[in-house]
Amino acid sequence: MYNNPEEPISEYEVTINKLSDQITELFSKIHFYQALVAEKDHQIAQLAKENQKLLVKIQELMHKSTPTPPPSQESYKPPPPVELSYTPPSFPPKQQSFTPPSLSEKLEDSHSISDDSRINKRVCPNCGAMGFAIREIDDKSNVISYTPRRIYAKKKSCTKCRYEW
Repeated sequence: MYNNPEEPISEYEVTINKLSDQITELFSKIHFYQALVAEKDHQIAQLAKENQKLLVKIQELMHKSTPTPPPSQESYKPPPPVELSYTPPSFPPKQQSFTPPSLSEKLEDSHSISDDSRINKRVCPNCGAMGFAIREIDDKSNVISYTPRRIYAKKKSCTKCRYEW
């Protein structure tokens, strides 16, 4: 099997040489990273000093309360007056006959009023959900009428956050 006794020794020497090269390479990396860590520590120390100086300045500025002088009357300019234009509703003269508003005008007026009131009624005070997220349910603790049948007060419930009012 082993004809030449020098052959196993040379294999061991080759692997030892490779491993020693790897060791020296790793040691050089260690020294590089140690130098890098030292440089970063130095930067951290400098930033910590600068941070302390800034904190001291902040505290000085907070403690130094310089009251702002009231504006002098010369530099004070009142805001321009707001012009409110109000025109009183014009009523038809008594000699003319009153004509009822057209159907479209009635629908527009009732539509805008009902939208506003519906929006205001269906808003959850807790989460702000609107519309169909609000349910009206009977409040069995508050009876309005017993005759001809029991009529309960209504309370609203939010289906999103389960808040009742």
